[in-house]
Amino acid sequence: MSKVSEIKGRWIVGSLSVLLMLPVVFIIGLVVGINIEDAISLSQDTMSSWVSAFATVTIAVLTIVLAKETWALRLIQLSQIEQIRKDTIKPSVNLFLKSSPAAFNFINLHVVNNGPGTAQNIRFRFINASPDTKDVFDYLLTELTKLVIMKKGISSLSSGEHRTSYVFSFIDLHKKFGEKALECITEVDITFEDTEGTKYQTRSFFNFAEYKGITELGGGDPLYKISSQLEKIQKEVGHFASGFKKLKTDVYTSADREKEREELERQWAEQQRIDNESS
Repeated sequence: MSKVSEIKGRWIVGSLSVLLMLPVVFIIGLVVGINIEDAISLSQDTMSSWVSAFATVTIAVLTIVLAKETWALRLIQLSQIEQIRKDTIKPSVNLFLKSSPAAFNFINLHVVNNGPGTAQNIRFRFINASPDTKDVFDYLLTELTKLVIMKKGISSLSSGEHRTSYVFSFIDLHKKFGEKALECITEVDITFEDTEGTKYQTRSFFNFAEYKGITELGGGDPLYKISSQLEKIQKEVGHFASGFKKLKTDVYTSADREKEREELERQWAEQQRIDNESS
């Protein structure tokens, strides 16, 4: 379609150029003709009529050129408006792996729509990008396709919506395949549509080599630890309120005070004895 438009544009420009050259050619021919012997003499009225006629033609041609340029600008504006409209409904689906807040070696899968529009009919296709690690890829594909959203896709994912799930543990992966597990590279082709049915495609990569040398200090995500502790406190408070769990208390009675007094007196007498023996 763009090539046809380009050809038409060139044809129009060429035609307009020829029309613009006609008055110039006429004037040049007129000047040359005057100097030729036995040239036909033109009256002043006839000359004025011809000049007016060609001036009118020139103005008409320039008007056509101006109209063409105005229409071209209008088409550009319409195209820009249409592109802005499409951008407002264009989704952008991304797929990536990330360590779980619970522990660094637990890997979660994340699917997120970062675009302003809703994504529909999302499908995932996994491709082994490292032939030497086919066994690792097969194991990973088995774990991934346990999730329905990876096997059959997602029907709809609104703007900013996020899906996540635990997939595997790096400890288990390393036990199965050793250092070979960190050489696996998986390509993921993601296809999806916007609300008007326009199709899009993006691509993600799982490169386990990026995890080499990465360590963690501090025992996990502090926010996750705080939420876990708050959950435990909530459970304890709920047990106390329901009477399901009794609170253990230590009561300080008069018998305890008497035992404490006797123990102090004994210690005092022992200290006095030691002092007397020393003197």
